Amino acid sequence: MRTTELAVTLIYIVVCIGIGLWARSKVRESKDDYWVAGRRVGVFTNTWAIMAALASGGSILGVTGLGYRLGLPYVFSMYAGAVVGFPIAAMLVAKPLVNLGKYTITDFLAERFDSKLLKVVIPLIIVISMGTYIVAQMKAAGVAAQYLLGISYNHAIILTSVVFILYVSIGGMWAVTVTDVLQGIIMVGMMLLVAAISLARFGGLGGLLTQATAAAPNIGKLVDMPMSSYVGAFVVWAAAIPVIPHIVMRIYTSKDVKSARLSLNYAMLIYAFMIFFGVVGISAGGHLLAPGLKDADTVYLIMVESFLPRVLGGLALAAVMAAVMSTTDALLLACASAVSHDLYERVINPRASDKTLVNISLVTTWVIGLLAMFFAFNPPKLLTMLYTAAVGLIVSSLFVPTILGIWWKGTNTQGATAGVLVGAVSYLWLLWFTKMPALSHVLVSLPLCLFVTVIVSLLTPPPSAATLERVQQLHK
Repeated sequence: MRTTELAVTLIYIVVCIGIGLWARSKVRESKDDYWVAGRRVGVFTNTWAIMAALASGGSILGVTGLGYRLGLPYVFSMYAGAVVGFPIAAMLVAKPLVNLGKYTITDFLAERFDSKLLKVVIPLIIVISMGTYIVAQMKAAGVAAQYLLGISYNHAIILTSVVFILYVSIGGMWAVTVTDVLQGIIMVGMMLLVAAISLARFGGLGGLLTQATAAAPNIGKLVDMPMSSYVGAFVVWAAAIPVIPHIVMRIYTSKDVKSARLSLNYAMLIYAFMIFFGVVGISAGGHLLAPGLKDADTVYLIMVESFLPRVLGGLALAAVMAAVMSTTDALLLACASAVSHDLYERVINPRASDKTLVNISLVTTWVIGLLAMFFAFNPPKLLTMLYTAAVGLIVSSLFVPTILGIWWKGTNTQGATAGVLVGAVSYLWLLWFTKMPALSHVLVSLPLCLFVTVIVSLLTPPPSAATLERVQQLHK
């Protein structure tokens, strides 16, 4: 076991738990404090929190591993989508969601479309998709701790899982927000440091790319994969940012519309800078330092071990933990709110007290977290492909009803309900029962959702005047 790295990592973990305990005094028994940090988060804090919530363990281990295995063009096609998604969210959903003043994406869809079926189906879609996303993040933590600390993979999974479940359950969104700022800064700093050392060692950007393409020609080429896979990867993330639950909850935490929009756009700039230089420096450099890796997701860890002294190695591991925790804590909170607020309060017991709902959320956090930990003991390879496939389900079912519900008055309950169901079912069917190229399924399910939503809305009675008035209020 490596004592220095372990000491640095344990200090980081203790700090995160301490933040959770501090946040507990702010959360108390208020839904607003527990789920959206009292709607008092400013631009600087929310910028880093949004960036950290999206920049998961996949953005350090997964994205560099994907670039190593499938080449730079493929990974940039995927993450260019995420970069585009931020301004889409700022322009199309930030203002209406802030004006709505609720907690979740389900809140908007339930307010806009009064459907009992949607109130049940949407939280289930969220829990399934985000639960899969959490499993991918836990693998990143386990692989990093096993490699840099010398402890077993399963022990690493248990340790990290208990830590972020603990501080999320006791501190809610306040704990998530403060830890995400810390985690975002560590994550960006360490990833750029490793990339900068790689660039300096291999002759700068031009020298590195020249040597890397000579050693591994495929790194700069389109891999042997249909163009539909490239387009699908882009579309999934471009459409995900406006509707993915843990980003939507961050929008709700903003003090006002301007703050929400600025936070999304600043987060985009930080995220794009980190991904570009991180992927080029680490994925390309990895082919020179460690050619022929069996598990591409370890390329960042190998470069950390080769380039950095022990103390910085501990910080580099903390950066992976930060990436994992900053996304997983937000995902856990989104899942907990889907069960407690969206299902229990909206469907089962509308008169539930804030204290009851917060307690249910706490229990749900532990249940979902421990289930994800169990499945993470034997996860698949290529983290980014796993959680992107999960995000595709959210996009296929929720993007169209959300955007049309905000911007097209003709969208009605029947159309939205049909669109959600057709989008979700078609995506899962294509994913499980066909051999379509990776991540291309959304190119069929998303247009199907759009077509069904529009046609059914046109063929059934229009929304009521009261519904249209509520929509109008969201734009003021």
